[in-house]
Amino acid sequence: MIRDILAELDGVVRWGGDDRKPDESLFYVAVRPGDRRLAQVVARLDRWRATPGSGAGAPVDVLAPKRRKAATSLARSQRAAA
Repeated sequence: MIRDILAELDGVVRWGGDDRKPDESLFYVAVRPGDRRLAQVVARLDRWRATPGSGAGAPVDVLAPKRRKAATSLARSQRAAA
């Protein structure tokens, strides 16, 4: 579930569980200020907030192949960058 959420945020948020010294309670912004992906994710979150049934709390199939593939791919890249 955590990886699915991180993938939905396009890798802008990083999970400390993937760090060399894992800290599963840590989440942090993984891009520099001004990175276009940050602005895109902020815009997406704003749209979700403005649209009932979208974003956090909206039903999704976290086991859907496309979502699983995105989550697995992001996990690999974030672990490699740790």
